[in-house]
Amino acid sequence: MADETTAPVAPQHDSTRDTTTPGALSPDYRHETMAYVIGVAGWLVPGLGHALLKMWGRAAMCFLTVGTLVILGAGMRGNVFSSRGNDAFDSLGYLADLGTGTFYLLARSLETGGADVSHAGGDYGTRFLATAGMLNLLSALHAYEAARGRKA
Repeated sequence: MADETTAPVAPQHDSTRDTTTPGALSPDYRHETMAYVIGVAGWLVPGLGHALLKMWGRAAMCFLTVGTLVILGAGMRGNVFSSRGNDAFDSLGYLADLGTGTFYLLARSLETGGADVSHAGGDYGTRFLATAGMLNLLSALHAYEAARGRKA
């Protein structure tokens, strides 16, 4: 009678059946790398990550929503934060604005007259810019997660 306390033996790896060539990347590694590329692309250009996944409706909505919020926020003379923040709120505002990707450069170029947060419009514009950044970051994260969920 066999001893019931012994653990089952795991099958050993047979190196003669290995189908990958030496130095080749595994499909899982390529799949994960592609997911990162899609996430970064979705951050740089709003909606591009979803476009690479052929989710055309989401791509168009992300691009139009983030673009509209950036143009409205900059048009209302909202504060576009720079990397030289004086306090924690300036640094957080910079990170939120940077979330818009390349639209951050558009907002900086539209802010020729400087921010006008002394009026309600300028304050709302600052919020629109931060919302655009957070929305784009969430969209890029969704594109990354969607890419990870798909099999190559």
